[in-house]
Amino acid sequence: MKVNLEILSSAYLLGESSAPIPRIKELVPNMMFRRRLTPASKLLVELLGTLEHFEKGRIVCGSAYGELGVSASLLEAMKEGSGVSPSDFQNSVYNTAVSYLSILTQNQSEILTLSSGDKTARNVLKAGALKALDGDVLLLVCFETLNMPRIAEVNRCIDYLESAVALVVRQSDRQANLHVQQSKIKGIPLSISEMLFIAQEAEKKACVVEVVL
Repeated sequence: MKVNLEILSSAYLLGESSAPIPRIKELVPNMMFRRRLTPASKLLVELLGTLEHFEKGRIVCGSAYGELGVSASLLEAMKEGSGVSPSDFQNSVYNTAVSYLSILTQNQSEILTLSSGDKTARNVLKAGALKALDGDVLLLVCFETLNMPRIAEVNRCIDYLESAVALVVRQSDRQANLHVQQSKIKGIPLSISEMLFIAQEAEKKACVVEVVL
């Protein structure tokens, strides 16, 4: 089965250490709320602030590693026998970023979070294609925030330690002019690759992408 998705809007952020989030204070003026946000949450807020055709609605979110820095902080605390931070415990789950996003925008629609390793972006596209069959406009997002202490000791292949990509999509009966493939940018997490490719192409032309389920 194949589903064609029209790309209504797209955005992405890439950073070798930290991705740029110049509007975060404007987008989240409440300082106490802003301080609670994880790095991934800030990336998604920044992306949403640049997108068109989406304010509230259903979201499909993907990440291979989730809130890796927060999870590492929890493990370090347990290893050292010190107290576990309640905030870290709260923020360590995979849907933290989109949950903060939904609170900020008062979005009460369905949110689905997926984690499929290097196939995460492809599976987010598939899930989004299935859900778009009912005619809704959806937000698809993928992120990785890998910049954490001692990451260089284990990282051998990823140059962009913070990355996020977002697509606003709806099902289309128009003929596809794009097929899903991996981005040619070297050093990005493979878990965001296919969605990044689509976002890059959408910068050049109006895109209808064929998703094979």
